[in-house]
Amino acid sequence: MKHGVKDQDYPDMPIGGWAGSIVEVADDGIYTVRWSDETLASIHPVFKQRCEKDGLEFDRYWLDESDLELDNGDPLDIEQPTKITTKPLSPKNQDDRIRMVVRLTSNDPLPDVDHETLEIYREHLLKSLVFPFAAQYGADYRSPVQVKVIGLGDPEDAPIIDEDYGILCEARSEGQIANLPLGELEVAKGKSNRQLVGDYCYWFHNWS
Repeated sequence: MKHGVKDQDYPDMPIGGWAGSIVEVADDGIYTVRWSDETLASIHPVFKQRCEKDGLEFDRYWLDESDLELDNGDPLDIEQPTKITTKPLSPKNQDDRIRMVVRLTSNDPLPDVDHETLEIYREHLLKSLVFPFAAQYGADYRSPVQVKVIGLGDPEDAPIIDEDYGILCEARSEGQIANLPLGELEVAKGKSNRQLVGDYCYWFHNWS
């Protein structure tokens, strides 16, 4: 790869000096290059994180012939970024709102659900949710139940977190109080807590 070439999706990431093998040439003259193991080991970690976050492949690339030059076998001289630009997180973007909760940047993929991230998320919900609030439990089932969520447990006590069901909440239904998985609740449209609970459910069910 010629020096001076920038990544098309991330212009703060140079790809000059990268080496690999041409595996396909399209009719329009675009070359598919699979990067060498040595190149992949030298790629800046932020580039890998961005590709993972955006669902892009980083082990291969599509290039015009003018961007390529013959690899003469010399040691790799890979250009590294000199100034990485971190996009600000947007409260209008669901993934970004979750990154804000778990204290990540726009360069980071969403984290897997584990006990540590669940504790961080619970702390955020304790500060942000307004109790009590009405919700529907088991909305995906035939007979959902209307409940009133009254809390996430005593803040001074150990968090109510289940290995399989995530954060548990205290909810009242028909005069009984039970611990229910927050990830199985749905808050009605227009209610203040709907986005907070919806973001948690989206993350919990897709990154568990």
